[in-house]
Amino acid sequence: MLWYVMLIAAGFAAGVVNTVAGGGSFLTLPALMLFGLDAQLANGTNRVAVLFSSASATLTFDKHGHLDRKLAMRLALPTILGVPVGALLAIKLPLSAFEGLFGALFLAMALLLIRNPKRLTEKAEVQDRSPSMLFAMFFGIGIYVGFIQAGMGILLLLAMSLIKTGDLVASNAVKNLIGFLVTLIATLMFVIFGLVDWVPGLTMAAGNLLGGVVGAKLAIAKGNRLIFGFLVVVMAATGVKLLVSALA
Repeated sequence: MLWYVMLIAAGFAAGVVNTVAGGGSFLTLPALMLFGLDAQLANGTNRVAVLFSSASATLTFDKHGHLDRKLAMRLALPTILGVPVGALLAIKLPLSAFEGLFGALFLAMALLLIRNPKRLTEKAEVQDRSPSMLFAMFFGIGIYVGFIQAGMGILLLLAMSLIKTGDLVASNAVKNLIGFLVTLIATLMFVIFGLVDWVPGLTMAAGNLLGGVVGAKLAIAKGNRLIFGFLVVVMAATGVKLLVSALA
């Protein structure tokens, strides 16, 4: 029973972190592996929990009028197309093959944000971006999401800062809808390959569901400052975690 309580608690914490910024899977993946799942099975099972938190967060943002569905669907399409590629890589390759690269990338992005926080937190005129550039950028994020999931929200928020600046609450709402759609695709692929353990997955999902609602309400109430703080801290922690894992 203690293990199930731990899974629900980890799911709740991850649901809040995922909704406000991203990277909550670095809480849930170790919890699932402590439960007895191997790395690949934990990677697939974790998608079930993330699915619930992104769904509850999206509904909460939408209820409060912060969700731009048109933008979300425009960006979701190329992201979804990249997910099967990443999921197949995750099924065939070990995470350690890319941990060092991803870790360095997250640390570099955290430093850039610390040096120039205005990129995310101040209103600015939205710049037109070429459709091909947007497609390539979000397709690449889709590959990453299919491969590891953890840090998905961070990448989506940073990518959206190039086209929707200054309103992190609105960007977060779009991020969570995209996250739900791409996680649904990835989950289906892991189910097909038999890499989902439903009992711990659904147990953790109960915590994620509540965490998604709480995280969305926190983001709406506290606005850009809370989201930016979460984003930088989680991004730096994610980078360090991946680099340490790669060097271990």
